[in-house]
Amino acid sequence: MFDSKSPLLKVVSYTITGFFVLIIVISFGMPDFISRMGLDQSVVAVVNGEKVGRVDFARYRDNRFGAMRADPKMDGMILNEYINHVLMLQHAHEEGFYVTDESLKESILQMPALRDPETGRVNAERLNYFLERVNISFNDLQKIIRKDMLRERFIKAFRMGVAIPSEEVKAEYVAKNSRIQIKYSFLSLMDMQNMYRAQTEVTDGDIAAEMAKNKEEVKDPKTDRERIRKKIESAKISSIKKNTIEKVNEIAIRGGSFDEAQAVLKGRVAVSKVFPIGGKPTDAKGQPISSIANSKIFLEDFMEIGVNRSSRAIIAESGIYIFTPVMKNLRNETPSEKDYNAIADNLREESMRMIAKNVMEKLYEKAKIIKNLKTD
Repeated sequence: MFDSKSPLLKVVSYTITGFFVLIIVISFGMPDFISRMGLDQSVVAVVNGEKVGRVDFARYRDNRFGAMRADPKMDGMILNEYINHVLMLQHAHEEGFYVTDESLKESILQMPALRDPETGRVNAERLNYFLERVNISFNDLQKIIRKDMLRERFIKAFRMGVAIPSEEVKAEYVAKNSRIQIKYSFLSLMDMQNMYRAQTEVTDGDIAAEMAKNKEEVKDPKTDRERIRKKIESAKISSIKKNTIEKVNEIAIRGGSFDEAQAVLKGRVAVSKVFPIGGKPTDAKGQPISSIANSKIFLEDFMEIGVNRSSRAIIAESGIYIFTPVMKNLRNETPSEKDYNAIADNLREESMRMIAKNVMEKLYEKAKIIKNLKTD
């Protein structure tokens, strides 16, 4: 047997422990460290082999994020935004987009800050003053403008590729300018229990009959009585609920009125605020009526249900709803050219944002990115 106090044994133990610690460090901490080896402090990231300078990042942060630049904790989020910016420019280059020297020169000559208001020409003195004020060289200015022009051209081409069907514009116009309103009734499970208390009362005879019928459930006759009582009560309430839903649905299917269905449900009646098609119904206090708004019955059947005709029962965790349209004010006329263009532009921007988001996510997933910025 080895002596646990032996120096040799202690050295071996420490060596083995150190070995396992080293494995853990390499597994969880070293990859990021290794990836950043060789990067100087002037580089905040490397994106697909392209170095992102700290000065360029700081300039982007200060120009685009204003007051947020004062909070170092936001640097991580801003760096991700800048990396997306770099990825977009890389993708634009891969797709064949570029900016000629001539167009770059023309863009610089059109900068109001550099032009003499009297002659309308670029003044060298004003140019130098501008470069001093923003603390950049003329070469840096050219790089910044070239990147901005490339980004603008790429986005413009991207936008031109997004087509919006006229039917979609007209449908959006109708939805935006429509005015609808519902009346609804809600019976909570608690109100149902109170309303049908007499029918759901459980007698000693009910409990005895259940215990006799299911003897295998009975472990202790004294303590099991309360559990069985609740079981019987729950079954009676479920039966009443099921019967109520079936009656309400039968009325709705044959086109019965809301009042007829309400006579069965006996819920609390209220009227929503007016809202457009595609919007969410809210109660008098402006709170969303989520159980109705998110139900398949409301989303699919609303336009088919006549005014003051009852919907089928909407079963929520908290109770049962029914509703009826009390207003269907739809504007089916053709939108004016101004309205049409405004809606088409909004739909195009929305569609472009979704497409761009998907493209950027794929670019980010495929990219090889090394970050070298402490954001703690």
